[in-house]
Amino acid sequence: MTVVLSFQTPAGPVSATIRRVLAAGYTGRTRHLVEAHIGELKEIGIPAPPHVPMLFPIIPGLLSQSTETQVLGSDTSPEVEYVVFRQGGRDYVTVGSDQTDSVMEAQNAPMAKNMCLKSIAPDAWPLEEVLDHWDSLELSLVCDGNLMQQGKVEQMMRPAELQEFVSEHDGHEHEGRMIFSGTLEMNGRCPRERAEMTIKLHDPVLERAIVHRYTVEPTFPFF
Repeated sequence: MTVVLSFQTPAGPVSATIRRVLAAGYTGRTRHLVEAHIGELKEIGIPAPPHVPMLFPIIPGLLSQSTETQVLGSDTSPEVEYVVFRQGGRDYVTVGSDQTDSVMEAQNAPMAKNMCLKSIAPDAWPLEEVLDHWDSLELSLVCDGNLMQQGKVEQMMRPAELQEFVSEHDGHEHEGRMIFSGTLEMNGRCPRERAEMTIKLHDPVLERAIVHRYTVEPTFPFF
């Protein structure tokens, strides 16, 4: 399946043809960070992964740049992540959310990763513009005005390491491939009803940010 997404970049609009989407997990840069994330998930019933890092295929049609999304039930949660993709031989970075059903994740993680839309910002930067100060970039997630996640990308695998890891399992064709980076520690839980989300990738060196605001509204079975 192929989807076409439009991004505004510093040089103008870019139309990205995405053929493959991969979501990485447990991508902490140190063993301590990985073990802390495993412990965090164990507290909500999600078992330790069979491999570190992990990699999940995502259906490309789940990508969404909309300002409104729906989920089934009240057991999903957002996860802010940096997102890299290649278009026209050039790598770009943006911010996205790997919304996941935590109840299903305890039973079948690959399926859980494909039960929700993956929100992604409509703006992107050429990756080479931020590589020389990469570790200073900051990710954050605000849910209904409450700061749920915040931290520097220095906690995660660098883009080149992430791409190399993905290529070991998905091949070396980077063009048209989008990778979600894995996430930061979560502080609390988002409301189980309709919620306003703000995800951000902040560049303090060049004094700019990619920000995406959207709502998540649960829907429920009738019977």
